[in-house]
Amino acid sequence: MDGGTPVPGEPPQAWSAGHRDDILVEAARRTVRELQASSVAVYLRVPGEPMLGAAVAAVEPLGIGLLERLSINDEIYPSAAAYRTGLPQVAHSIDILGKHPEFSVLAPYPLTIASAPLEAEGKRFGTISAFWPGIFREIGSGALDQLAAVGRGVAQELVPLAAAGVSMEAGAVPLVAPMEVAASRSGENAVREAEAAPYLYHVQQLALRLPAAVSLEEVVQEVTRRVLAGFKARAIVVTALENGRLRVVGSSGCSQGFLRRLASTSAVSGMPEEAAMAEKRQVFVRSGDARTHDRVEPQAAEREGEYAWVVSPLLAGTRLFGTCSIAFAAGDVHFAAERAALSALVPLLGQAFERIRTQDASRALARKLQQTLLPRMLPDIPGIACTSRYVPTGGGLELGGDWYDLIRLPTGGVTAVIGDVQGHSTAATVVMGQLRSAVRAYATDGLAPGALLRRTNRLLTELNTDLFATCCCAWLDPETGRMRVATAGHPIPFIREDAGTYIDPRPDVGPPLGVDGDYEYTDVGVRLEPGALVTFYTDGFLGAGTGHGISPEVIDAALEASHGQLEDIGDEVVKRAAFLPRAADDAALLLLRYEEPSARARHYVRHLEIPRRDLQGVRRARHLVREWLDDWELGAVDDEAQLLLSEIVTNALVHADSEVDLRVRRYPDCLRVEVRDSDPHPAINVGRPGEDQAESGRGMMIVAALASAWGNSPNGRGKTVWFELPLAGTPQAR
Repeated sequence: MDGGTPVPGEPPQAWSAGHRDDILVEAARRTVRELQASSVAVYLRVPGEPMLGAAVAAVEPLGIGLLERLSINDEIYPSAAAYRTGLPQVAHSIDILGKHPEFSVLAPYPLTIASAPLEAEGKRFGTISAFWPGIFREIGSGALDQLAAVGRGVAQELVPLAAAGVSMEAGAVPLVAPMEVAASRSGENAVREAEAAPYLYHVQQLALRLPAAVSLEEVVQEVTRRVLAGFKARAIVVTALENGRLRVVGSSGCSQGFLRRLASTSAVSGMPEEAAMAEKRQVFVRSGDARTHDRVEPQAAEREGEYAWVVSPLLAGTRLFGTCSIAFAAGDVHFAAERAALSALVPLLGQAFERIRTQDASRALARKLQQTLLPRMLPDIPGIACTSRYVPTGGGLELGGDWYDLIRLPTGGVTAVIGDVQGHSTAATVVMGQLRSAVRAYATDGLAPGALLRRTNRLLTELNTDLFATCCCAWLDPETGRMRVATAGHPIPFIREDAGTYIDPRPDVGPPLGVDGDYEYTDVGVRLEPGALVTFYTDGFLGAGTGHGISPEVIDAALEASHGQLEDIGDEVVKRAAFLPRAADDAALLLLRYEEPSARARHYVRHLEIPRRDLQGVRRARHLVREWLDDWELGAVDDEAQLLLSEIVTNALVHADSEVDLRVRRYPDCLRVEVRDSDPHPAINVGRPGEDQAESGRGMMIVAALASAWGNSPNGRGKTVWFELPLAGTPQAR
């Protein structure tokens, strides 16, 4: 303990959280002895939340059935009821399991729990709870009165500490104190068992929590909290072995120099981590060893002196996943209990790494399959600007059935389609691919939206998949702005005119595809004026009854925030459409803006496709851009446009390793250049001046310095990197 119990004459300003914890630990231990309980926990308020958190626990080596966080409004757990009512409460584990099934893991044996409030002088700080094995144990009124008296006595001692400003809130991890060894059990083994109890408790808690973690970072965050607070460690660093190199996943208390050395090379020669990995065993490095020099933060080294380190390889079977290195201040620990607990902790960590690596690989494979069935790039169609977004489900390894497409027709028109196959499975994804291929074929044959849905419906019915799909299909003539819409159980697109009003085409919303093979879908017509924005989306953006999702208000706000740029509109719509957590459903978005009749659009929108790895395409792009700017009488921006275009086209060819789609648009106030590729990873971010930058990083620094605006936006299966240059005489230029 840091503070010791407050003593008469000691000034209140010297009191600390250590004094509070000493009071709570002593009360918990005394209650265990006097009530013959197996364990006792003290709960305090959680900062900023209507929750109680375990602040202190006195435990036996086997631990207790302790919920570390619970809502004050919980109706079952006695600590919450005692806090709300101010009266002692009793509950049995069979009652608790109905609402807290996880309690069976925390306490795999029957328990009886009694709780009393910590209340004195009108202040209620929390509760004290005692635990006894046995579901049929009766807690008499005498025991409850005694527990209530302990609660009042503890609260009375806390009142002056609270008045002096000492926190009365629970920390992230409870302070776990071992029970004192009884005289009848005195001996070295009994002492060691008691000393090990807090560490075993935290290992048990990690064993319960790590299987729920979904990322390496989440695993390390939970382990770091437990090790620093529960093991009284001073520093920790966890690494993952990736492609023969160590990557620091998380750390606390370590010096930056040590972290750089750890991650700077695949051969960490002379470091304890190398020995732990090579020999696949725990390495103990005593304080004063030259290998521990400069590993902790300088301030901590000055304050506490030497440190000893326990370095462990992270193993699952014989497979090596990384390392875990933990430092302890040499002067206050003998390491017996800590090293024993670490021997149990490290396998848990290795197994968590193995599970997440396996899930990540499976998830990446599933996502790759799904992305392969989506358009690589949306086509360039004069008179129509387009972009798309796809937000995958976060539900583990499940696949989604959402798709979209934009199909250039031989007649000069365009067909837009968006759909959603029922379910989240490989079967749904396969059916999605079949439907997308069929729709492309039917659209190219010249079928109108209604007829296209009728034929696709018959196809899905004949496939006998037992799956159905919703689908919305629209045909648009860029020359005239005429549009026809049909839908099969799918949300109707929002059509927003440039003036801000919305058009409702009111199509007949037929049943989903695959439900009624004979249904006659029909389409309705509407005429678009230049500037109209059409928003197609799947029900992942509906919010599933939450009242949120894509709406005219969301679209209007996205337009205002993006200043009308279509790529930014897509980003803003996704950000503002508050759909349910990604585990609920995937979501697709397709935006079309009818800009003008295509004959006029061809003059102000130019397009070039560059094959994969064709670095000579950069020269062709520069030459064509010069011609296009001369045609538009924009020679004043020629030098900047060619320089920036060269940087992002080269970046796409070299780093994305895909074909490149270049589009240059002339607007009244700016020139916009868009480079699309099939790599979903953003272009390298701009670093701070003076930092080392790769060549591509320097290129993006040039773009950021010279362009009036630039950015990365998802598009199809890849991304669009764009920049804008203001034109002379416009407000931007001035």
